[in-house]
Formats: sequence, C-alpha cells, structure tokens
Amino acid sequence: MNQWIGIGDIHNDVSKINYIPEIKEVDGIIIHGDITFMGDRKQAASMISQIEQKNSTIYAQAGNMDGTDVQADLSKTTTSIHCKGFELSPGIGIMGVGMSTPTPFQTPGEFSDDQMEKWLEETWKHIQHMDHIVLVTHDPPYGTNLDITSDGVHVGSRAVLNFIEKHQPDILLCGHIHESRNEDNIGRTKAVNPGMLADGGYALIQYDNNILDIMLKII
Repeated sequence: MNQWIGIGDIHNDVSKINYIPEIKEVDGIIIHGDITFMGDRKQAASMISQIEQKNSTIYAQAGNMDGTDVQADLSKTTTSIHCKGFELSPGIGIMGVGMSTPTPFQTPGEFSDDQMEKWLEETWKHIQHMDHIVLVTHDPPYGTNLDITSDGVHVGSRAVLNFIEKHQPDILLCGHIHESRNEDNIGRTKAVNPGMLADGGYALIQYDNNILDIMLKII
C-alpha cells in the first residue's frame, strides 16, 4: 500500500503538521498551493524546511498567494508539480496546475481560466497513458461542494471542472476556498478540498489493491 498526505492553504503556519498521525510514515507530502500569505521566497523556503523535518519527500506548487517567484524556488527545493506530469509511483501519474483564476484581491498568482485550460491540457499529455491519475490544482472546480464562499457563491474554475469532466482522473486535491472544506464526486473523480492547514484539514491519498482513493481528514 502507498499513502501520501495532501495539504495546502498553509499561509505561513505549518504547526498542525505535528498532529497529522501519518505524516512520517507516508510516501510523501503533496502541497496544492498557498504556502505563504502574499509572502516571498524566504518565507516559502522556511515553510518547506519545517515540513521537510517531518517528511523529506515533498511535491509542491504555488497558489495565488505565492506567485511566480515562489514557484521558481519550489522547482529548486521540492519536486515541483506545477505544469508537470510524471510517475508518482508505478502505475500512478501525478499532474499539477497551481495559481488561481482572478480574485477580487489582486493576488500575485492569478491567471485567466483560458490559461488554466491550456496548462491542464498540455500537462495531461505527459501522464494520460498511466493507469491511475492524481490531479492537483489550487483552484477548485466550479459549481461543486469545493468552491463555495461564505456568501454561498461558487467561485471555482470552469476550466478545472471541464477538464475533470472530460478526462476523469481518479482523484483531485484542491483548495483555495478555505471555508469550502469538503469532499465531492465529479463523475468517477473523487475530489477533496481539505481547507486551511491551520484549521486542521488534510487529505489522505491511498493506493491499495489497484484502487486510488482520497479522503478528507480533520485533526
């Protein structure tokens, strides 16, 4: 059996990783984005360093609060997954698209939904032949249980939703909308937004008996 922990929306606070029971035993930690809160490379590096003390295998990408400078450094300090697709474990592919679509807050890592679509489709080409697929996006798919703001409005990415409906990866790890910590199913794809790490949410990804699954966990 293989297991990975999925986290994100860290925002300069990794204290809760000390309470994740599986943290040292899993095969790695997958970060969907927002390592900092409008932070710089130094802050991101500090967060990664603290996580590495618990588990040295890290797959990461930047979110909208991080931006392209942080993403550039993640490519040096972790196994970057933004716009990349590769074998995570025999028979399992992982692909990631970080950042987010535009927000009202003018954060540093915002891109159009058209750009998201291009990134997703280009990255898919690298892993589409694999038996099982882990999709990691910072933006949640539009119109699901994973993208609802405190005002009850859906604000996710239509490109992410359309991609999932078209290609049906086994699982999705996403985030961005902190208050929408939840699970959902999009066709055959099981999706989890674990919410902010500081609020105790994380995802447990498990591969056993040829089944790839993702579960929402709360500390």
